[in-house]
Amino acid sequence: MRFYIRHRTDQSKLIKILCSDRDKFRLTSSLINSLDESTIFKQFFYFDSVESTQDFAYELLRSDADFYPSVIISDFQIGGKGRKGPNWASPKGGIWMSLALETDLKTHELFRILMLVTRLLCQALENNTKLKSMVKWPNDILINGKKVAGILLDAQVEADSIKQVIIGIGVNTNNDLDFTKLLIKDKNNGIYDFDITTIKYENQNIEISNNDLIQYFLKSIDDTFQELKSSEFVEELTTYYNTKIMESQKHLKYRFSIGGNKFNGEIKKINNDGSLLVRNLESSHNDDLIRINSVYDLSQS
Repeated sequence: MRFYIRHRTDQSKLIKILCSDRDKFRLTSSLINSLDESTIFKQFFYFDSVESTQDFAYELLRSDADFYPSVIISDFQIGGKGRKGPNWASPKGGIWMSLALETDLKTHELFRILMLVTRLLCQALENNTKLKSMVKWPNDILINGKKVAGILLDAQVEADSIKQVIIGIGVNTNNDLDFTKLLIKDKNNGIYDFDITTIKYENQNIEISNNDLIQYFLKSIDDTFQELKSSEFVEELTTYYNTKIMESQKHLKYRFSIGGNKFNGEIKKINNDGSLLVRNLESSHNDDLIRINSVYDLSQS
């Protein structure tokens, strides 16, 4: 089912919508009309289910000769993914979304996008729930020490520049917590080394509006994504992200791995590419700092 909508404030701007039913079309058109007329998004997809919104976005990049900055949302994902593979569950009730965007950032600047999305997602959660968010390096958002959201980045690169980026976002909002844990255990052969929660569970069992949270987040992306070329704005993002990570160490223990050797570590510095300098808390030479590489520096790929 495909629809086309003219933006409420700019009748010459045609935005494509593909939805699985008319209710989703009404929600999507309302979402579009809440955005500014200068919105960077040109195409919206809203499905009952997909294998993965991230995979769907990637197929858009491969199949379409003309690229349209897009939003892909699904009620649930059959094959939802985490940063380390298919170890995440995406049942109905949560927010499962990917954004496909154009950018002219350099490959070593990908981490800027991660910092931006982290801040905007934390602000969206706190604005809509009043719950206090925490960030675990590199890309997990926690509430009360338990994972509630994760972020994925996939980039299309030409030479030393990022042509397009796909931002994957998964948020446990109103999905059933016990059922979600069972699904994750099943995907990970009964073993996973993190605790999870949902917004509803932490919010005294009160549901929040997924549509309101998505609207707040997309409006924020619209307003700030182009500012990633500004050194002043990036400095502000870096300060926010670093503060969140350092605060997390008051409540979390970080384990790192070098050459297969795992150890408890303390983050001492976050570099501009997202890599870390870490102190090994288990070593007799723990004054020496160890570099933990970033997965967000594509210049070394």
